[in-house]
Amino acid sequence: MARHQVTRTRLDPGTRREQILVAASAVLSTRSAGELTFESVAEAAGVSRALVYNYFGDRNGLLAAVELRALEELNRSLHASIDTGLAPAEQIAPLARAYLSFADAHGPLWNHLAAGGVHHPSVEAARRIRIERLAELWGGTEVAHDAATAVTVVLESATIGGSVPGTDASPGAGAVATVCRILTSGLEAGLAEHPTPLR
Repeated sequence: MARHQVTRTRLDPGTRREQILVAASAVLSTRSAGELTFESVAEAAGVSRALVYNYFGDRNGLLAAVELRALEELNRSLHASIDTGLAPAEQIAPLARAYLSFADAHGPLWNHLAAGGVHHPSVEAARRIRIERLAELWGGTEVAHDAATAVTVVLESATIGGSVPGTDASPGAGAVATVCRILTSGLEAGLAEHPTPLR
């Protein structure tokens, strides 16, 4: 009786790494970061546990890579949502919608990220880039940086939870609407009072 051989497709390292990260992101769309295991990711990716280990070293390395990939996507989404022709206060609502959309798409992974995520240099750098781009857009002053930091922290917190499945409501939607009103009312005045750029 003839034996069937299983042929594995050989992928270049970058493609294989991305395959594993896509699988890990899919796992984190249905369970918390605390439940992420090499076994669950390996099964979702169709690879061995050892291969996942070879690419990421340990669970924190894997989680940091997944987080960085997600944050880079978020940064692109936020950048695309901003109309530079609008005043800073008018940019709050589009930013909030982009955060909420990302939260809806990424579920437990976003909840983990918005709550602090893994303390890894690359993850922390991606968040700093997001804040610095917003601060630069708002004038590059020290106050603009403080405002960008505050807006980031508040919108992250407000969008934890995403939308309620099967409804148009979101536990974050009411908070986001309130946050938008509060931030909008004070942002322009605060930025206008401190026009000196950072040196």
